Parts: sequence; structure tokens; C-alpha cells
Amino acid sequence: MIDLTINPASPADLAQLLPFYRGAAARPDCPWDEWYPDPATLTADQSRGQLFCARTAEGSLVGAYVLSFDDPDTAALPCWNRDWEPAGEVVRLLVVPAWENQGMGRRLLADAMERLAGMGCRSCRILVGRENHRALRSYAKLGFGRTGRARLYDTDFDCFEQELF
Repeated sequence: MIDLTINPASPADLAQLLPFYRGAAARPDCPWDEWYPDPATLTADQSRGQLFCARTAEGSLVGAYVLSFDDPDTAALPCWNRDWEPAGEVVRLLVVPAWENQGMGRRLLADAMERLAGMGCRSCRILVGRENHRALRSYAKLGFGRTGRARLYDTDFDCFEQELF
């Protein structure tokens, strides 16, 4: 197993992350586009301490994710289990292409869920673009329940949630 370190992103990480987010946005199954996420979004995530980067022991970037707690549009969706609140959301999960299909997404998600539990969250929520069939299968295999569907930000999503404790 590859040794990973997952830490809050530094300002220096942002320039390295942006091209990978742009590349992911170019994929037909990705709901992101050439404007999202933009440098201002990533800078805001980093300044709030909500953007995390995974690196190998040699320093190679493997992926990133953001923890979110304050999106009123997502929180208002009727599909969530209100008994599992407070909840946190994992957004902008990214695996660098060279590291895909090696379990890195699963490791990033496990780290995110551990952090959410440590912050007192009772559940982890994720919105997955309906065209991202690979991610839809992955979250279901990882024990997330599909709780509903939503249309937000001009995108159709499946909503997933998993209780943390």
C-alpha cells in the first residue's frame, strides 16, 4: 500500500491543483466546467481550512477533497436523514489521473469521513452527477445509501449519505 499523507492544503498547493480540476472538468461524466471550480473557489476552500491534499512520501500529488458544512441549497434538500445531523458534505473530490483505479478515491473518502466524525458530524453527504456512472457505483459499493435526486446548479445529481457513528 502506498504511504499517503493527507493534510490541509497550503496556498502553494492551489496552482498545482487547478490543472487537475480543469482536466477533470473536461471529462464528459464530470459536472464541473471550465469555470468551476475556479481559483477563487479553491482559495476560499483553502483559507477556511476545508481543502485537503493527499501526497505520497515523495511529495507527488495524489488527490484532494473539500469538506463543506454551509451550503444552504444542499442542506435544504428533503432527501437527507435529519436524525443523522449534524452532517458534513464531501465536495470536489479529485484523484489525479495517474493515481486513478488504485483505491485512492476510497482512501481520500475514508480520510474525509474520519475528519467529519472527529468534528462531531453524524453523517457524510455527497452529491454525484448522474452522468458519473463510475462514481455512482463506487459510492454504493462503499456503503453509501442513495437517498434521492436533486437538480442544483444546472446539474442533475444523485444524493448519497452514510451514517458515521
